Amino acid sequence: MDASFRAGLDALYTRHDPNTAAAEFRKVLEQNPEHYAAILQLATALDGAGKPAEARPVWEKLLKNAEELNDMPVADTARARLAKPDGVSEEATQEATMKAGMDALYTRKDPMAAATQFRKVLERNPSHYGAAFQLATALDRADNPAEARPLGEKVLKMAEGYNDAPTVATARTRLGNRP
Repeated sequence: MDASFRAGLDALYTRHDPNTAAAEFRKVLEQNPEHYAAILQLATALDGAGKPAEARPVWEKLLKNAEELNDMPVADTARARLAKPDGVSEEATQEATMKAGMDALYTRKDPMAAATQFRKVLERNPSHYGAAFQLATALDRADNPAEARPLGEKVLKMAEGYNDAPTVATARTRLGNRP
């Protein structure tokens, strides 16, 4: 996986720094303007950084690409975002919910509270890569393998699609250790 893409994911979903994430995703897009996952993540980062007007053309490009690829969950997410005025950002709400989940999981060590937050994100955006990964992690830590396994399989497919080798390895390890 491209180092800038991985750095962008880390900035957006681990460090909750959408401005740095946007800069990293732009680096990826400078090298490959059609990098599907980077377009999606850049749109999300720009909204998370409070730049919805700057995000709008990225969402428009993402919608076009998602429709061409017949990726209906992402197309639906892009359509929903584009239907909102630029002053209202669902992504900012999702970012705050992700942050609450990350705090519950990694700071407070409360995987069930974290799972609740990650589920909220996935209710609004079923294709949210970070929320799917973190929910699987929270369920693993809550010793709920029956519920974690299908999410782990979803994360594995998403990670393979994004060519995210570290996450592919993590997901395969988790799935191999579960019944």
